[in-house]
Formats: sequence, C-alpha cells, structure tokens
Amino acid sequence: GAAIVEDSRALVTVRAREPEKGRVDLPGGFLEVGEHPVDGLVREAREELGVEIEVVERPVLLAIHTYGEGGAYVLAIGFRARITGGEIRPTDDVAEVRWISTEELDSVDFAWEHDREMVRAALG
Repeated sequence: GAAIVEDSRALVTVRAREPEKGRVDLPGGFLEVGEHPVDGLVREAREELGVEIEVVERPVLLAIHTYGEGGAYVLAIGFRARITGGEIRPTDDVAEVRWISTEELDSVDFAWEHDREMVRAALG
C-alpha cells in the first residue's frame, strides 16, 4: 500500500467493493507477475486515483494478513509516497478519498489494522 503524505496528512480511501466494503484502506493492490512493488504502487495510484506518485524505496512496514473472509495469505508492503502530478479522480474501486492526520488515526475504521500502522509510520 501507499501511504501518500502531504502537509502532515495521509491519503486514505474508502473501499467501494468487497471485501471490507465501506471501510478505509490505503491505495494499492496486487502486483502483476514480475512487477517490482514500487512500480506496482505507481500503477495502482494511476489506476485508482488518476495521480502520479513518487515512492520512497524503503518500506515503512511489512504485514502478513488474509484478504477477505477465509482468503489467501497476503504479504502487504507499505511505502511512503507523495503525489507528483495529476488530480485525484477516484475510479470504481474507491468510494471516497480522505486526508487524515495522526490525531485522527485511531478513530478511523480501517479494514486492515496494518494500514493504520503504515500511516502511523509514514507520518512519524
């Protein structure tokens, strides 16, 4: 996932689809075969949000979790990023975009707890 940071706030998205529809997560998605994680995040930000991002190469957090009820295990890699171009225009996967601060972090209904910790690490 990409913890996109600007002015001490992080961009989060409200999921428009299951699993965890209506809950908050970070922009990102599954990698294509042979795709570098950073390239995958740049692609996903373009596809989901319509923006270009610059990703800090070193991950801020790694987490193993299951994707959906009884889903397969997934290794989530969180990176810090910033928007370098374009205007935010969410696609069908995203119901809403929000900018949140560290103070708001604990009250947000994250779909996956590791996304909260990725944002915390990126804003720290």
